[in-house]
Amino acid sequence: MQIASPFSRRVNIALAVLVAGLGVGWLFAYEPVTRNLIARDGLCTLCHIDKEYVPTLLVSRAEPHPRTPQGDQARCVDCHLPKGFWATTAAYAHFVSLTDLFWHFRDRDRERAGDWIPPRAATAHRVRERLFEYDSVTCRGCHEEAAIRPASSRGKMAHRQARWQRRTCIECHYNMAHRQVELQAGAFSGPRPELPDAVLPIVTAPSFDVTQVDENPSAGKSVR
Repeated sequence: MQIASPFSRRVNIALAVLVAGLGVGWLFAYEPVTRNLIARDGLCTLCHIDKEYVPTLLVSRAEPHPRTPQGDQARCVDCHLPKGFWATTAAYAHFVSLTDLFWHFRDRDRERAGDWIPPRAATAHRVRERLFEYDSVTCRGCHEEAAIRPASSRGKMAHRQARWQRRTCIECHYNMAHRQVELQAGAFSGPRPELPDAVLPIVTAPSFDVTQVDENPSAGKSVR
């Protein structure tokens, strides 16, 4: 019987440590590398029409999103890809059109039912409903609702109402950055997401319709 020499045992141990180190390093690097190096805006616009989503183009129909807390221009992944290991993995499934960025398969039969609508509107409707379902998780990655201090009285009242009625961000901020698309009939009518307890009971909330559209041309966009 051949007995392994101490040298070969040391080599095996070194290889095992190296593989383990590479595995641990990959786990730590997986999300930041995906978000910062792979899932870049340029990759997204290989499928999504750039003039619909990239505000720096001369013929763009989009508007710049306010800068992130780090001072950078918000990117596609900041608003559309939730954080976390499994959410990051969903990006690769989405790159090959297998699922959306929340691990949901496309329900193409339901999407094709009814009257035809432009692809841009269909995309907006899908993304809005998904953000509603997941409590605007990507918005809350940067914005802390309790810390928001709108400048206008309308914005202050709207945020108070949102907290009392447990509304989620996308219900009011549904036309951020991209070209405006009207709300779909019956939008946000599904089961409400599990939100934190409201600061005050719902019954004491003042009567104010945050969906009311006034003469301000920016109505229906971000309420500040």
